[in-house]
Amino acid sequence: MYSVNDQEFIRVLVADDDERVLECYREAFGEDEPTSHVQTLAELAAELFDPEEDPQNQPRFDVVACNQGDDAVRCAKRAARDGNPFDVIILDVRMPPGIDGVEAGSEIRKFDEDVEIVFVTGYSDVPLAELQRRVPPPLRLHYFNKPLSFSRLAQDVATIVREH
Repeated sequence: MYSVNDQEFIRVLVADDDERVLECYREAFGEDEPTSHVQTLAELAAELFDPEEDPQNQPRFDVVACNQGDDAVRCAKRAARDGNPFDVIILDVRMPPGIDGVEAGSEIRKFDEDVEIVFVTGYSDVPLAELQRRVPPPLRLHYFNKPLSFSRLAQDVATIVREH
């Protein structure tokens, strides 16, 4: 996470082979909009439950998207090398052709032990225990099934980073 003018930004790398899914991530994380869904929800929550909380202090997202596992590994490696690593990496488990999300996560973990890795899949062919074995440590690993609410995932990512 980094700050610009007292605004926190969470760096997120998303890898999914479906461009429509990447667009959903971009929309939910607010890449193409001045106000993200997470910020809108935070404003509503502050208004309803905690009027003292400033929704402008909610983090925003700096999102980088790619559509292959190899691209995700290269992008994460370059960011870590440049001293600006991602806070969270979201990987689709299946991304043909090339390496899948599990292999990409395993490769990324070799040079960035601290990054939170989120696996998202529409299939259940790789059990959570296998993911935890191949991409340790389990405390930095998260798993969501498709279909999912991208806005809710964005909220969960903000929570994961804050608790880290």
